[in-house]
Amino acid sequence: MMSLKRFSTLGLGMMLLTAGTAQADSTVPSPAALDKPVQFTLAAGAERMEGDTTYKIGYPITSPSGVTFDGYFPFSELEWPLDIWLARIDGSMVIKKKIRVNATVKKDLSDPNDNMIDSDWITESNPSQLDIYSESEISSFDALIYDIDVDWIFVRSEMVSVYAGLGFLYQDFDYDAKIISQTSPSGIPGFEAEGDGRVAIEYDITYTIPYLKIGTDFTFSPKFSMAGSFSFSPFVEAEDTDNHRLRENGGKIATGDMDGDAIMFDLSAKYNFTPVIYVKAGFQYLKIEVDGTQTQVYGNGQPIGTVAEESESSQTSGFVLVGFDF
Repeated sequence: MMSLKRFSTLGLGMMLLTAGTAQADSTVPSPAALDKPVQFTLAAGAERMEGDTTYKIGYPITSPSGVTFDGYFPFSELEWPLDIWLARIDGSMVIKKKIRVNATVKKDLSDPNDNMIDSDWITESNPSQLDIYSESEISSFDALIYDIDVDWIFVRSEMVSVYAGLGFLYQDFDYDAKIISQTSPSGIPGFEAEGDGRVAIEYDITYTIPYLKIGTDFTFSPKFSMAGSFSFSPFVEAEDTDNHRLRENGGKIATGDMDGDAIMFDLSAKYNFTPVIYVKAGFQYLKIEVDGTQTQVYGNGQPIGTVAEESESSQTSGFVLVGFDF
């Protein structure tokens, strides 16, 4: 797993060489709007996201009686795809050219096309041996993302603005998956299976990410501007729930509680067709790494125990918006 702290130093350097917004929209108001004490922008469009959110579990295991067993990590991994289209609405408000409030809301327009991949390593004498492998079709999917931040613009000239800010990003991804097929690459008998059309797994994960941001805006002409930023959070919280509905004893329900780090990059360009109407296109990257514990129970309420859990998400997005300055 890559170290986000190494990414942080690199990202800050890249930001200073390029330009600034974070996940929330921080559109540069048009020159026609800059003489007003309060300026607003509002834009809507579509975003294409590629990536995944993947969790792993493994030792140490703690039994319901409190006994802890050490061993290898991981013994199971589930990779949930994020190749989706999103509807997106952005808004911003600039107060006296010094304070900028930005907000973004995103909602899924499509389900992932890629399958969920489930891999298990259950041979303790050879923990690198892949023993069980399955793929499942995403039959239902919901995503909700919202982001709000407040920037303090502490350097402003005719061409360049520099700012720092605080923000909060929330993401919720909810899946239902139907198993297509399961095999045992290592040849262990009893694990070959084909899906029967039933939903086998339900999965939901939420990320809450308060972050610090620094960025720069460049105005090249009355019609064209660019922006870019780098953001970092050492305070990510993640919660997930996995329901293996077809397991014994009414299914197996696992709930995770994790914390960790995240980094965000954003680069965008804006072109004003008129003093009011503009188009904006941009690129975003988000990397999340968290770890903690997962508590498992059967569907009938019988406790199973707790295991170590790690979750990682990589998200790369491109978007196009049409907006208004007023």
